[in-house]
Amino acid sequence: MNEVKVSVVTATYNHEKFLPHTLQSIVEQKVNFKYEVLVGEDCSTDNTAAVVREYAEKYPDIIVPYIREKNLGMTGNAMDLVARAKGEYVAFIEGDDYWIDEDKLQKQVDFLDTHPDYIAVFGKCIIVDEEERRHPEVEQYSGFVKTGGEYTIKEFKDYLLPGQTATAVYRKVAYGELMKKMQSIQIDASQMIDRMLVLCMLSLGKMHVMDEEVAAYRRMMNVESGSWSSKNDFYSVENLMQYLKGLQILEQVAQMLGLPLCFDKRRNYELKKLYDNRNHFSANEFVKLQRAIQADYKSKLAFFCTKIKLLLRRS
Repeated sequence: MNEVKVSVVTATYNHEKFLPHTLQSIVEQKVNFKYEVLVGEDCSTDNTAAVVREYAEKYPDIIVPYIREKNLGMTGNAMDLVARAKGEYVAFIEGDDYWIDEDKLQKQVDFLDTHPDYIAVFGKCIIVDEEERRHPEVEQYSGFVKTGGEYTIKEFKDYLLPGQTATAVYRKVAYGELMKKMQSIQIDASQMIDRMLVLCMLSLGKMHVMDEEVAAYRRMMNVESGSWSSKNDFYSVENLMQYLKGLQILEQVAQMLGLPLCFDKRRNYELKKLYDNRNHFSANEFVKLQRAIQADYKSKLAFFCTKIKLLLRRS
């Protein structure tokens, strides 16, 4: 069989310490089809490029290296790799995560092959730290669905994703359809990552979640590590404002895609959380965040009802 069935997209930057485990978990997959691994090394300042070259030399029939001469950024790097993918399906895994099930790709391909009405399949993930220690207490509160089955807009409204990036496999043809749709409604394709990607894919077809753990999501617990997760999980004015803006953008995109989406339930949650943590902010910061939440509510009644309940609770 000469045709590539799956293209694995691995965007990596400064992952010298973690990338060997990532790539090893990919090449050890047990499959009955041909697959390729497109590795985009995005001008790292450490020895990530050397790791990529080493694995490309060791597995020349599987790994296709792209050592960038110019930094493309996380989104640009991944999108360029997707454009080069030859497979019928596309799987994603970033350079610091790894797969924990050697049959992951086979199981997901089997599902998509036998369920043509589904455009994507996900699995569950465990969460580990820099030293690969598992953290069940973090997994408990992760933003991923906890049960298998079909993933719908209802779960998206609850701010739950079908799975972490490393657990996903998509039909490549869906990307072509998605790009055409994005152009027709004038959405910047560079924003097509994570939550935005899932939302837009929901407008194309059904998604399935396997009730099995297939990947490890490496979440840096040290804020000084420089990782996205360690910096962006911090409860601060800046991060909360960005989060609220993100909700608003997702609602606007959903409306253009013809999907029913309202995040007032999330805003209720954030308002309660704000009141519970008001001592975390200065008086000016608290008022700024409260007004930002209020301004975004689709239902002003929902905001005032929640605010009154909070004021009564404090009296």
